[in-house]
Amino acid sequence: MKWGIGLFLAIVLLTGCNSGNAFTKINKSQPFLATVNIKDTSLTFIDENYHAFAKWDISEPFTGALLLADKDTILLYGKEMEKVQVYSLSAGKLINSWEIGKGIVNMQLLRDGKSIVAVNQSNHSIYFLNADGEEQDIVKVGKSPLTVLQGEQANRLYVINFGDTKCSVINLETKKVDFEFPVHSSSTGTLLREEKDEIWIGGHGDGDQVEEDLYIYSAKTGELKKKLKAPTMPIKFLENDEGIFVLSHGTSSLYKLNDQYEEVKSKVVGVNPFEMANFNEDVVVAGYDSDEVYVMDAETVDVKKTIKVGEGPFQLILRE
Repeated sequence: MKWGIGLFLAIVLLTGCNSGNAFTKINKSQPFLATVNIKDTSLTFIDENYHAFAKWDISEPFTGALLLADKDTILLYGKEMEKVQVYSLSAGKLINSWEIGKGIVNMQLLRDGKSIVAVNQSNHSIYFLNADGEEQDIVKVGKSPLTVLQGEQANRLYVINFGDTKCSVINLETKKVDFEFPVHSSSTGTLLREEKDEIWIGGHGDGDQVEEDLYIYSAKTGELKKKLKAPTMPIKFLENDEGIFVLSHGTSSLYKLNDQYEEVKSKVVGVNPFEMANFNEDVVVAGYDSDEVYVMDAETVDVKKTIKVGEGPFQLILRE
């Protein structure tokens, strides 16, 4: 009898330990800004008042995340991960996994809220998945695809191939490449402005030659319309009512441009910033090597607040 009681207690204790692996539950009504931290493989959740209120430490080599249309399901993916991990924020736990294979470096939700694009850099392909992670189509593109952009006016997906010198344009109805146009090497960082017939593309540079220009192509034809002198390694762009913002990896600075594409403000921010987003009418910048998020005033580009997060914030996820 004593042996039986001891076994029962051991099972209870083990069950308790397993349930302890659940993460902090994120209320479905809670708006947040989350950082995807790839050095310590964690997620840091920040509320509208810019207070970090939860951290998930996850033992997976993920490099990116995608929030689905229900605003509760979040996907974690990485180039070295065999499976995409599916978590429920409100339940605070892993609920599923999708066996897609290694090579996924980016995932995006299309505007229909049902279709998911997965960028496979290992086999130079774009996977189209449904909301259950089931493969619908595969489209071959250029070498080492990285960035994808969906056009609203034209039913297109623009694929920037980091390891190539071309952009592949996929027709989202036929799931075939309609055309390709030449771009500069090691391209990354994009802004689609369809009303102006523009795609802005930045980059790191090629070899010892760092990128010091940003390129504006026609969204319709791919023709190079304009080349602007830019801060070293312009790797991220965003636009809001205050202007266009350029994040420079080389100078660790944020630059604000006016309607004539002239620089009007700039500010050094963080160490090796890779990512920024619009949140709460502010511009939020993630410092990869400083492990901090910087809340920037969109008008003045002054730093309003600094928030400590996990190690290596590489991506920002918003739920507003």
